[in-house]
Amino acid sequence: MSLDKAEHTTHEHLLSIINTELGRFADHQTVHLLDVGCGDGKLITYLTNNLPKLNPTIDWQIHGFDVHDHGVQQDGFLSKAICNLSSRCPGIPWEERIASISDGDPWPYGDGQFDIVISNQVVEHVNDHDMFFSEVNRTLKYGGYSVHLFFLNEYIYEGHIWLPYVHRIYNHDLLRGYIKLLSRLGLGKYRMHRRKIGISLDEFAEKQADFMTYFANHIGYAEVLRLAKRHKLRASFRYTKEFYTRKL
Repeated sequence: MSLDKAEHTTHEHLLSIINTELGRFADHQTVHLLDVGCGDGKLITYLTNNLPKLNPTIDWQIHGFDVHDHGVQQDGFLSKAICNLSSRCPGIPWEERIASISDGDPWPYGDGQFDIVISNQVVEHVNDHDMFFSEVNRTLKYGGYSVHLFFLNEYIYEGHIWLPYVHRIYNHDLLRGYIKLLSRLGLGKYRMHRRKIGISLDEFAEKQADFMTYFANHIGYAEVLRLAKRHKLRASFRYTKEFYTRKL
């Protein structure tokens, strides 16, 4: 048996966790899984094609949604996701399983609808973390679990724009100047963007500073634990070591 190749280490890691935790469920059970912030559906495609290979006795029902007015996703992402999924995972009614909501809306699912709730590099973009964790709790079945990969505030290296400490600078002028300086030194994504689209250093620094200002909202280790406690979730970082071991 061979699995489809993952585009990202995060996809591999999430698949591994889901497979490891399947002892919670019985054979021939239907397992409902929700991908929060599903974007263009690449993670759902990877899971849909690989989970049945690892666990053929489970009936997998995978859903996903994203926010259309937050600013991270490009226009038309929902149609693109449904088109990609219909092409790569045919025979599944993706129009019924992929949804789009407004930022701040409750998730469009019933209480206790899902056995598993996951997200991949989403929590650091969430504006209202209390609502996010509250909705995780609400939509999870009793005995279910959630898995979330995201950048903590304690990180030195910010993984979206590939520069250190940018997520800890809140003064826009200072942030823009810092990004410009590091980019001039050859760090980060500037050279790649310049080759692809011919963007100037000034424009690049401003766009990246805007991204960190408006679309990034990192929280720290202690705040994650407080949020989990507040919303009756049992927080754990038990698979973090394996993730970094895999990346190394």
